[in-house]
Amino acid sequence: MHMSKRALALAATSVVVGVVGAGLAAAPANAAVLGDVTFSASSGSINDGPFLEWARSSGPCPTAFSQGASLDVVIDVNGNGSIDLENERFSLGPTLNEGGYDTVPFIQVNGIAGTARTLETRLQGRKGTFEIRISCLSEQFTTSPDYYRTEIIVEGDTWRLNEDVDPEPVEGTQEITTTVEQGEGQLTMTIGDDAQVTLPAPQLDGDRLSSEGDLDPVTVSDTRAGAPGWDTTAQVSEFSTGSAAFEGKYLGWTPAVVSSTATGVVAGATVAPGFSEGTGLSEPRQLAGAPAGSGTGSSQLGAGLSLEIPSDTAAGTYTATLTLTTI
Repeated sequence: MHMSKRALALAATSVVVGVVGAGLAAAPANAAVLGDVTFSASSGSINDGPFLEWARSSGPCPTAFSQGASLDVVIDVNGNGSIDLENERFSLGPTLNEGGYDTVPFIQVNGIAGTARTLETRLQGRKGTFEIRISCLSEQFTTSPDYYRTEIIVEGDTWRLNEDVDPEPVEGTQEITTTVEQGEGQLTMTIGDDAQVTLPAPQLDGDRLSSEGDLDPVTVSDTRAGAPGWDTTAQVSEFSTGSAAFEGKYLGWTPAVVSSTATGVVAGATVAPGFSEGTGLSEPRQLAGAPAGSGTGSSQLGAGLSLEIPSDTAAGTYTATLTLTTI
């Protein structure tokens, strides 16, 4: 067996052909195409010795088959649709046997001037499309079922690369990892306009004086990691003017989620004014909330206000403070 060292100097010009399609014959069971083969020329004579100045694989050999490598033409001699690696693989160049071909970026087989291993001697008059491989060999010089390949077309006394076949995909995988750090984020609440609500003068409504209006818009924004959820409540003080006053229980509301970019935000329950019974908004009442696992984003909240007070309430301009809390 002729021993050859890999050449360090490469030709200035090369032609690359992608890994081609299904091929001329079925590969052995569990075989895989490892990549493509680069030639030092794109065409030539089938009588040239060597067939090529050099041929190069697009990657290394598998570790279990890293002792040797060869440049071969495979021919389905039996016409059975498969390749017998021992009897239908014909060498076109020196067989490399220095080992370590799993640690190099590629395998290069260099032709030897004057060699009798021409395409013509291997094809023995056959014409058509043929597969050229760089095969990898184990320490026992068994041939790996996995290989690098391209195709040539032989017509008359010439050959050329088959550049008209769609490349066969060569698949690989990458694992992508990223670490998301826990950010503090913020839970904020803003009150729109001027934080002032002026209800119309209450009008007689049966046995009471009543008035209605709208809460100034309230916006809750949550950028905290983990979506812990939040709750917005409100409580009103007593209404007073000078020495006169009435209880905050006479104010009620109907909460609403006006708009939201968050999921899971729900308006609180309607609270009726405590004219006949109940405590109205004199106790903390929910405007809206988001359970754990939701609420991340921005939500605009609102409420329709309803005031019902005794008909004998002293005249005057009454003021109360509605305290909103988001937690």
